[in-house]
Amino acid sequence: MAAVATAPAGTSPRWIVNRGVDLSLVIGSAFAGYVYLLLYTALHVKISLLWWFWSVGFDGTHIFATASRTYFDREARARTPRLLYGSLLVFFALGPLMVLAGQKALLALLVGVWAYYHVIRQHYGFLVLYKVKNRDLLPLDKTLDRLFLGVMMIFPPFHRFFIHHPEELGIKLAFPQWEPLFSVIVAATAAAWLARQAYRLAGRFPIDLPKYLLFAAIVPLHWLTFAYMSWQAAVPTVTIVHNLQYHALVWFHNRNRYAGKTVLSRSLGAYIAAALLFSALYRIPGFQLGQVSDLAFGFFCGFGLTHYYLDSRIWRVRSDPALRQALHLVA
Repeated sequence: MAAVATAPAGTSPRWIVNRGVDLSLVIGSAFAGYVYLLLYTALHVKISLLWWFWSVGFDGTHIFATASRTYFDREARARTPRLLYGSLLVFFALGPLMVLAGQKALLALLVGVWAYYHVIRQHYGFLVLYKVKNRDLLPLDKTLDRLFLGVMMIFPPFHRFFIHHPEELGIKLAFPQWEPLFSVIVAATAAAWLARQAYRLAGRFPIDLPKYLLFAAIVPLHWLTFAYMSWQAAVPTVTIVHNLQYHALVWFHNRNRYAGKTVLSRSLGAYIAAALLFSALYRIPGFQLGQVSDLAFGFFCGFGLTHYYLDSRIWRVRSDPALRQALHLVA
């Protein structure tokens, strides 16, 4: 059996971008979620105001971030035209087709569930990057970390919407009788993970500090969000964290991949301005038209659906040497 390399004990933490960026935007981005939680629950700021600030300022702009390394990248367009243009065709047609089939509610549920899965997958992606960077690669830890993250991300919305408040999603499925079982699963998962961390500490294993900080930032936020917020308020609260993380990673990638050859990789100000313009040009009319036309609602869902799908394809570090190079994962 081949030995698995780990970082030597006492090794300094290794970050994805650098200590400052990671602590402020990758891990520290959770602070924005806690601010949203406070503004809504304690200060009673209108959700419409919080939603628009997030939607145009952060969520629409992070879709631009995906476009900056796909549709706006000449090499990517030439290398994967079927992926890029096929995605546009499929997902911008899917929404209107579902509306015409009388499935607008199912479309909205699809977008919401995929969006949340997308957030979880990104947290998992950052977890993996930190584990690779810090040589935290023992098989047992990989399994327990993945299980802990999955359970702690999935149970809070499930608990709210499928046990106590299914009416908030307009669904009739509810499983209150399963609450004790799910609580046992959560407790057992947490106990197993914590026991493993205690064992690692006692055995003087190297401490993967960035991983622990990531868990400490996002896990309580998701539990608090779904304990106190309806889905309308929960969406921007958990997603603004994802948005900031994504911008940090894409900017780091683009700066390294394009080496300042494009204005969007050379100037952060230009990147921010272009992202805001892109977001405003489709989010504002998309919302207004979606209020008066179900077909328009279906069409504009295409932006999010295309982003979710492409994002699952363009960050495959194992099979993309250029991506590993851009993310500084090459030894």
